[in-house]
Amino acid sequence: MEVHHHSHHPKKWKEYITEFVMLFTAVTLGFFAENLREVQVEKHREISYLKNVHEDLQLDFETIDTVMYSNNYRLQMLDTFFTAIKNNTVTNEDYYYYIRNFALRSTFESARTGFDQIKSAGGLRMVPNKKITSGIQQYEKVINSTAKLEETREATVEAARFKMANVLDANTLYDMSKHQVEGIVRFNKPEHVPAFTKNNKEAMNELLNLVSVGLNTNRYLNSRLVKLKIIGKALDDEILKEYKEEIEH
Repeated sequence: MEVHHHSHHPKKWKEYITEFVMLFTAVTLGFFAENLREVQVEKHREISYLKNVHEDLQLDFETIDTVMYSNNYRLQMLDTFFTAIKNNTVTNEDYYYYIRNFALRSTFESARTGFDQIKSAGGLRMVPNKKITSGIQQYEKVINSTAKLEETREATVEAARFKMANVLDANTLYDMSKHQVEGIVRFNKPEHVPAFTKNNKEAMNELLNLVSVGLNTNRYLNSRLVKLKIIGKALDDEILKEYKEEIEH
């Protein structure tokens, strides 16, 4: 039985070149397509993160205004209280009313959702606008310094709370706590409190010092919050300047 073998003609060099060019073109186009896709994904993340930062800033501005108002209100109360002490017009009831309310404080807590996202994802590297990246870094730096200052105030106010136990009547404080209300001033002035409030001058003086030092920290906190808002506004303006159309859609 005769077997016929198909003959294979060797390819011409032009065919090899054509196949190489086609393969190279396909690989190159695939590479560029994948690279373009990654660029689009990175751009989408960049816009998404900065939109969240923008929204965080709007919430932070409201919180800053609220905290500053509360801080200033307590500073005015402090001034009123010490003026009454100086003029010898302060009553036992005033001591309870003011000191108990001075032990309260308002703290600034940043929304931080967008800031945390862009930080954890290494998102700063994908933001080409250096004013935005620098603004984010400055904003977080002031947030951290503000938090440390609030910790200092908290330690002093906490010490004042402990000192109250040696000076103020437990039944009176308990009754004030039962009837507290919402707002900056949560404790109403009590009626007919024990006269021993002013008797222990040394302990009372220490308590008043702790209260005064703690609340005077509000002055430094407010200046820090003003700076934070200025940096935040500049950052937000730069974000809207660069991404206003994308953020609003």
